[in-house]
Formats: sequence, structure tokens, C-alpha cells
Amino acid sequence: MIKTTVNLFSADLLPAKLRLSFQTLMLMVGGLVLISILSWSIGYWLVSSLEADMAKVSAEKSQLDIQKQQLEQQIANRAPDPELVTRVELEQQRLELKKLLSTELNQRDNVISRGYSNLLTDLASVSDGSVWLSRIAVNEQRFEFEGFGAKPQSIPKWVEALKHTDTLKGYAFATMTMDRGELQPLAFKLSSAPEVEAKQ
Repeated sequence: MIKTTVNLFSADLLPAKLRLSFQTLMLMVGGLVLISILSWSIGYWLVSSLEADMAKVSAEKSQLDIQKQQLEQQIANRAPDPELVTRVELEQQRLELKKLLSTELNQRDNVISRGYSNLLTDLASVSDGSVWLSRIAVNEQRFEFEGFGAKPQSIPKWVEALKHTDTLKGYAFATMTMDRGELQPLAFKLSSAPEVEAKQ
């Protein structure tokens, strides 16, 4: 039997099979859209949260600024009480005066105590029995002596010896008075001061 038809169909004539189908492509597009929506939602939520925080901070700052202005106004309106200021100044002046007085008294005590102890030692070293003292006074850097002498020449001799003692070295005897009553020893009063002060 003779064939009357010819088969011209070939597999090469079929369209190429696509790896990515339309359904798969639509699924991928849908996934991308969903991811984009989620990302936008998260970003919008973060931005909204930051804006809310900024608004809260701004409100707190405004409130603090108002409180600061109120406090500054209160401080500006609160003037010191003139009576209290005067009292404080007086107390400060009194305190300063007390400090100065205390310092001066301490210095005088030191001078007097040091002067008496050294002075008594020096008086004992120049004592020869011809002069005896009835009164000794130390006032700052001034010395006063009152006493009696057995003979008129014994007093100047004793005064000259005093000038060479450590306590009275550099002192000048400014005044000296002598008096003698009947049947009494020669009384004298001697005052000494530093030579510079005595010259003035």
C-alpha cells in the first residue's frame, strides 16, 4: 500500500518551554508588593513614634522654659531686706573689730609676759643691794620703775647698768624724778622707751 500523506510536524516547531510561568511571576510580584507594604508600614510607624517623642520633648522643654522664666521673675522681684542687710554688715564689722582686738590683746600679752620674765632676770643680774624697787610696770614697749636708792650716786650707776641688759638695750630713759624726805632713802621714778620713739 502506498502512503499518500507526508508528516511534516517536528518537535523543533513547538514553542520553547518557559521556566518562569505566569502564575509564578504573579506570585513573585505579589510577594514584592506585600514586602513593600510591610516596609512602608514599619517605616511609617517608626516616623510616627519619633514625631510623637519629639512633640513630647518639645512640650516638656516649653514647660521648663516657662518655669525658668517664672523663677527668674521671682528672683528679680525678691529684693534683700534693707534692715537685714544693715544688721549683717554691722555684725561683720563687729566680728572684724573683735578679731583685731583679740590679736592686739594676744600681742600685748606676749610682750608683757616676755618682758616681765626677761626683765626680772636682767634686774636680778644688775642688783647690787644699793637700789631696791617698789613698783614695776610694763606697758607695751614702755617700762616704768619706782623705788629707792641708798645713795644719790647709786641710782645713775644702776640706770647705766640697765642700759646694757638684753631687755633694755636700745631703750632711752625719758624721764627720771628723785625725791628725798627727811630720814628717808632717796626715792626715784624712772620711765624708759625705745630710743627712736623717745627722740620723736
